[in-house]
Amino acid sequence: MKFFPLIFKNVFRKKTRTVLTIGSIILPLLVICLMGSFLSALNMPDPAQTRGMFRIVTRHKVGLASPLPVSYAEKIRQLDGAIAVTKFNWFGGKYIDDSARNFFARFAVDPETLVLVFDDATITSGSANDWFNDRAGSLVGEDLIKKFGWNIGDQVVLIGDIYPTTIQLTIRAVYKLQNEPSDALFFNRKYLEEVLPSFQGNVGTIWIKCRDGAAATKLADEIDQMFENSPYPTKTESEKAFQMGFVSMLGNVKLLVTSLTIIIVLVILLIAANTMALSARERVREIAVLRTLGFSSWKILTLILGESLILALIGGIIGLGAFIIGLKPLKASLMNTPISGFASAIKPFPEVLLLGLIITLLVGLLSGLAPAIRASQRPITEGLRHVG
Repeated sequence: MKFFPLIFKNVFRKKTRTVLTIGSIILPLLVICLMGSFLSALNMPDPAQTRGMFRIVTRHKVGLASPLPVSYAEKIRQLDGAIAVTKFNWFGGKYIDDSARNFFARFAVDPETLVLVFDDATITSGSANDWFNDRAGSLVGEDLIKKFGWNIGDQVVLIGDIYPTTIQLTIRAVYKLQNEPSDALFFNRKYLEEVLPSFQGNVGTIWIKCRDGAAATKLADEIDQMFENSPYPTKTESEKAFQMGFVSMLGNVKLLVTSLTIIIVLVILLIAANTMALSARERVREIAVLRTLGFSSWKILTLILGESLILALIGGIIGLGAFIIGLKPLKASLMNTPISGFASAIKPFPEVLLLGLIITLLVGLLSGLAPAIRASQRPITEGLRHVG
């Protein structure tokens, strides 16, 4: 500790270079923390399992673009272990325009069975009965209410694309999910069937609430086996696996993010190592003088390594602080994009923050190690003769 004032003074000897080096640590660290938080959000346990909801999803084996017969829902409902079954159809279309800000999920559903399968949702305004009793009514997530400033009774006009029709809905109820985004709009599929008869008979996905975890596992296999040889084979998976399927469309996201993180760490290491090497070269004679005054090789090694570690620690602390402060507005902006479902799960995970700090300290240690060893082992006479 008695060398700390000397170490700290040397860190800020070249203020411009120090600030630039700290900045080169902060910016990549922000990216590392964001990527780490994204991976942690992807790896979070299935909410339907951890809260005892035990929901599974059945879709066409080929893909979401291929519909299933609506009769499948009733057949699944009769299976042992299925408590409730509801039908989903992605409506798509646009609200106001095609901008990302006005994008949100909108589904045609069976209202009465939807609330049974998603019984963890809470109605915060209006009532489920108001929605049930209005064929043109809609159930809207609390996040959408806040985003667009809607109120109960407001009209929402959706212009179809998959389904060539324009529908006008009235907000009758508002729902909220705990620890999950409440950013979807649901309306009665019968309304769509009336305005577009060709819609009848098809369903996009079938959601099943199971009795328990064992029933969810058994039903997933049982459902797929039941329709295996039919013209419409199915794929049934957990709620989490279904959500992850959208991410997998982008490729191996985990490998990509991990690879980018490693590259960023190497870049930080090279920048910091170059800074420490340059600092040590500029002070060759000064270090030789310290050696003549009685500073041992070990003390010289400690001084140089201490500078590198403090430089990295300052950058790490500022970077982590900036990440924590900036995450909230970043998350708010992402909530207006198609990835709002994943953005809502991003938060300052403690393990990610700890990993970011450890990476920063390792960068400081490794970048300063070679210059510190070289400076501590250079002969005094050679250092005193050095001109640079």
